[in-house]
Amino acid sequence: MLSSHRLAILVGMALDLDPGTGAHGNPRLIESIIWEMDDGAIPFSRFMELALYHPAFGYYRKPGRVGRNGDFLTSPVIHPMFGWAVAGWCRDVWEQLGRPAEFTIFEPGAGDGALAGAILDWAAGRDDGFRDAIRYVAIEPNNPGTDDRITWSEGPVEPVDAGVVVSNELFDAFPVRLFDAGPRGPVEVYVRWDGERFIEMPGGVATIDDAPASGRFEVNTQAYAAMRSLCTLVERGAVLVFDYGYPQEELWAPWRTTGTLLCFYRHTAHEDPYIHVGEQDITTHVNFTELAAAALEEGMHVFGPVSQSEFLYSLGLGSLVDAARSDVQDYFTRRRALEQLTDGAGLGRVRVLAATRGLDATPPGFEQEA
Repeated sequence: MLSSHRLAILVGMALDLDPGTGAHGNPRLIESIIWEMDDGAIPFSRFMELALYHPAFGYYRKPGRVGRNGDFLTSPVIHPMFGWAVAGWCRDVWEQLGRPAEFTIFEPGAGDGALAGAILDWAAGRDDGFRDAIRYVAIEPNNPGTDDRITWSEGPVEPVDAGVVVSNELFDAFPVRLFDAGPRGPVEVYVRWDGERFIEMPGGVATIDDAPASGRFEVNTQAYAAMRSLCTLVERGAVLVFDYGYPQEELWAPWRTTGTLLCFYRHTAHEDPYIHVGEQDITTHVNFTELAAAALEEGMHVFGPVSQSEFLYSLGLGSLVDAARSDVQDYFTRRRALEQLTDGAGLGRVRVLAATRGLDATPPGFEQEA
């Protein structure tokens, strides 16, 4: 044990180990954000955009974000069964369209291609013509995958006659405007650097139809236009959206006074976007009323949203578990995956919305609406 005299000497020799801005995240990204602030403040939406999508240092430029060694899990990485279910859904659309010789599946925000790989593997295992009809286009500007069966694109892409657009947890990562409701109306949240950390400050008062009368809420200003753009990619077919969110009346319910913003860092969820800057995901729940309105504006029929749990059970995902009973290890792996994909407190509460054009029947998974 060190004597008090010896300890005092060592303390006196200690170095200054303060990491400075590095304590708050990626120091190069933080420096870039501070430089843009120019001793002032920027809207929270711009802060979120830089934190996630800065062209050099943003979070989505970082590989290895998704998976057990990353920051969060998505349905495609739980088990290929999720992709098999989506593949079966896409095949049903292909059938309803009369089995066109060319059928394109677009996936914006495809990541490393986990969902695409599962869909293509499922199609390759069947001898019904679907595999030969598929052209898979993954729209991914950040760390795309390497599967050579996939056409990788940074976008934009050309529309096609027949196909499906599959969007999995795309809209919840769009930058949002952040507001605090007050007596004069919604006050936009701005962000500045106080010399030690990022802090919030009030901005101007905005006019927002049907805005909450109290509490904090978000407005995703990009989602409506993005959904319309996705709907234009297929002349005949469908857009299938998986995302966390609610219809507007639930999203802006009077009791929801703290908003829906969440951050994910090493599988821990929290509500502070000003730490781990550039090293954590930042998400908000999606306004499905806006997505539906965008699809309707493009002349599509809208179904849902329903929960992912309802959707997957309706498609018959449980049968894939039963089919593996002869292999004990595979059976329990699939059963555990089914539990995770349909967990009402987790991935099972993801909402699913379909927008269709040129199809006569209600799409699978939405029969309860018929």
